[in-house]
Amino acid sequence: MDIQLITDNQKCFVSTLSRLRESSKDAVVSANFVDPYTMYMHVDRPVQEKFVSILKETFESNEAELILLCGSVGDGKSHMLSYCRDKYPEMMEKFQVHNDSTASLYIDKPASYTLMKIMENFADDKIDQSNRKVILAINLGTLNNFLEADEEGRFGKLKEYVDCAGILDETISVSEHSKHFHCVNFADYRLYELAPYGKVTSRYIRGILDKITAQTSENEFYSEYCKNCINCDAKDICPVCLNYQLLSNEKIQQGIVGAVVESMVKNKLIVSTRTLLNMIYEIVVDERYRDRERDSAEPRKIPQNMTSVKYCESLLPNTLFGKKNSSEVLDAMGTIDPMRIRNEKIDDFFIYYENSDDIVNIFEENLPEYRTLLNRLKDRDFSDKSNHAVKEEILKIFVRTCWLTEARNDLLPRDKDYEEYMRALYAWNIGNHLALKDVYSIVEKGILSWNGQVNQDEMQLPSGSKKSDFHLVQKIEIKKKADNLPRQPQEELCSFKDELRLKYRYSGFCEAELDVDFSLYRLLKKVLNGYVPSINDKRVNVKCVEFINKISRGGTKMEKIYIRDLSQKNAKEYRLSYDEDYGYSFEVMD
Repeated sequence: MDIQLITDNQKCFVSTLSRLRESSKDAVVSANFVDPYTMYMHVDRPVQEKFVSILKETFESNEAELILLCGSVGDGKSHMLSYCRDKYPEMMEKFQVHNDSTASLYIDKPASYTLMKIMENFADDKIDQSNRKVILAINLGTLNNFLEADEEGRFGKLKEYVDCAGILDETISVSEHSKHFHCVNFADYRLYELAPYGKVTSRYIRGILDKITAQTSENEFYSEYCKNCINCDAKDICPVCLNYQLLSNEKIQQGIVGAVVESMVKNKLIVSTRTLLNMIYEIVVDERYRDRERDSAEPRKIPQNMTSVKYCESLLPNTLFGKKNSSEVLDAMGTIDPMRIRNEKIDDFFIYYENSDDIVNIFEENLPEYRTLLNRLKDRDFSDKSNHAVKEEILKIFVRTCWLTEARNDLLPRDKDYEEYMRALYAWNIGNHLALKDVYSIVEKGILSWNGQVNQDEMQLPSGSKKSDFHLVQKIEIKKKADNLPRQPQEELCSFKDELRLKYRYSGFCEAELDVDFSLYRLLKKVLNGYVPSINDKRVNVKCVEFINKISRGGTKMEKIYIRDLSQKNAKEYRLSYDEDYGYSFEVMD
């Protein structure tokens, strides 16, 4: 919409949406200040429930109480503290809140000095005489550095608590009972929940989307949308207006939740509240095509001036999966782009689509609920080759919208490896070892085949050349061990480990654990099908290589090695053995 068309009482909806941006002043929340916007955008989380329960237990005690609030930048610690300060003022007033352990309260002193001053009353020689109450927001690295710097051992009780609760471990922190110390670790809580059979939900992400799109007068976004977009002459062709309508759609919201979680799992991506809000802004407002000549603090879209290709690229299904080098989250989204799905049915559909001129009808027959997206393009003649680029962009909108809404699962089936992994993740976290039998076997066979294909209970030794016709093989036996699985109730999980920690026994009594994330799980399945890991695969999965080298020492290679000669038409096998009394022997195997 041209700026001249905007009346004195009307402004572009983009200026309101910009409150979601990472660079917005609203993105940084003070723990000591609450405004109506912050309170409205609040969504309850399990981590908040734990914090409030500890707050209620400790605020009336006469003992020294230290609540460690651990997490990372942008994960919502400040927001939660400001919300609780407004919601529970009497309890929060009893505590000194220090919200940044990397900041100093003294101009001429480092942050470590401030931290030491705050912690002084929790030293071993003072804690029993103190009634000091502190809420300390601190990242795990700073906490570890503080304890390691305590060479005099003044904070032995705190260190013992941290060790017993497993706060600095890579596992879920244990709710260790302590007289003085308590911990709420944001790292223990995911943005999504795991349900039975590996189903994924996210009350938090859905809650954020509902806050932005709720059709209530309390919702500033919806109020400004009604005030400005509905009365705008360009509303039917404006991507921002149409994207907000898409964002309000329940199926699209569920699709976005699934896409965010899948990209997190597959890319080991950490998504904070701040980056989540910024992602929502970026998929609704495509700033790549705003009017640069009239650029200002309030970016205004001019839909009439956009080419049809840019219009298509600016629609939500395409901004969600097709924006590159915009943010880490959207780059991760690109790795699960439905346009990457390849199977016989989708390939046949692509051929059919390419040879058809009735593009709008194909779209509307399959996605009638979203037909307004193509209102601007209905009069196009797609038999004209000059419209081919637009036709390709519409195909992307079609495929990506189908995937988000699950409209054509026959063409766009879900990733079976991903679903298999999520089922295993749920089973591992509730301690259901029987449901993990196949996963244990896949990982076991994958690591034994890492250096090349072998028979059962064998491992090929690494060779200097991948093309060598001579393979050195040792016998080895490893067994599954499930005694390290956690035990949680068989219900929806909000606090869980997001990797499989699988344990194996080798050499009869030695044990080793391997953390298996999704990418490693998929890689091991490829190895089973004959794939040879590249140098980059080994670099990325260095812990897996170390694990393989470790269990390799439990094989028979110090006593017997089998040499397979594949250079001839009929493969031959030899055995090289060593005996302490008789030395080496070499045999041709039948």
